[in-house]
Amino acid sequence: MKIILFTIGLFITILNAQIFQSVLKDKGVFINEGEDKYYCSSCGMSLPMYYKTNYIYQNHQYCSFHALLEANKGNFEDELKVVDAKKLKFIDAKKAFFVVGSKKPGTMTMNSKYAFETKEDALSFQKSNGGELLDFVSTLKIAKDDFVKDSAMIDTKKEKKIYKIGMKLYKARCNKIDAKSFNSIAKLKAKLSSSCKTKKDKDLQAIATYLWDIEKLGKKLRVIETLNIPKDAKCPICGMFVAKYPKWASMLEFEGKHYYFDGPKDMFKYIFEKGKESIGEIYVSDYFTTKKVDGRKAYFVMGSDVYGPMGKDLVAFESDEAAYSFKNDHFGKRVMTFSEMTDEVLTYLK
Repeated sequence: MKIILFTIGLFITILNAQIFQSVLKDKGVFINEGEDKYYCSSCGMSLPMYYKTNYIYQNHQYCSFHALLEANKGNFEDELKVVDAKKLKFIDAKKAFFVVGSKKPGTMTMNSKYAFETKEDALSFQKSNGGELLDFVSTLKIAKDDFVKDSAMIDTKKEKKIYKIGMKLYKARCNKIDAKSFNSIAKLKAKLSSSCKTKKDKDLQAIATYLWDIEKLGKKLRVIETLNIPKDAKCPICGMFVAKYPKWASMLEFEGKHYYFDGPKDMFKYIFEKGKESIGEIYVSDYFTTKKVDGRKAYFVMGSDVYGPMGKDLVAFESDEAAYSFKNDHFGKRVMTFSEMTDEVLTYLK
């Protein structure tokens, strides 16, 4: 599933893992100068590790379309280059053929976007990996549409894990530096590579992200309240352990007891068995953030290509904007609210 592959493109990727996007340094072209030569100009991530999604714009090299948009606000009047995912050379992005939404992992996005100089190469890639063949203008529109939800997912990863790891590593393994004295996260990361005992890229990225966002930009940590699922809690419908599936976890109160479910589908089965009027509090997990959301106020996507622990399921979101964005990206049939759920919906999901 594309949604699962999204995590490969985030900051916690293991450095020496051979991922689809990566190349050896001597196989790629890198135009940045100085100690930060191999770091993304926008986010500091490794350029060689994500080379097949690299872009060059106004003498800056970026690891992904997302990073490119973040740095330039979506305006590309000058020459824009992108790596040909097959030939590994930079080509004119505005003339390239893009395959969007293939089964290959995206970089900083759930919705992968790979470029090719020739239509033949793009079609060959599409035949093996799926996705939609598009031109640059159409791909740019999709990337802009993806930006908000991808940013939300990245921020959630940072707040739930990256900042904590970065702070711990910085205090334990680095000489103190003044993050405010650097004008880019790439230069900050380059400095950390010589002032920290760890040389692993994943560690340096976590430290740089923590220092840049918290110390340099003064970002306040947002506390995300998630469902507190007991490790031994089993779904009363299917018997699966619920804590293994935080993106899908749901909970309700019935006759003074809490019951946990490995997906909204099983939760609604239970609700219909007992009767809606007899159920107390209901909570689901936002699929993007795992935030605890009032189930009666949540939005559910039905019929998408993303499957839950027990196959077809309802994908829950806190906002209708996130739900409709997910629906459009993952071929969902409909966005529904709690009051619209019926036995017919559950029959469809069997």
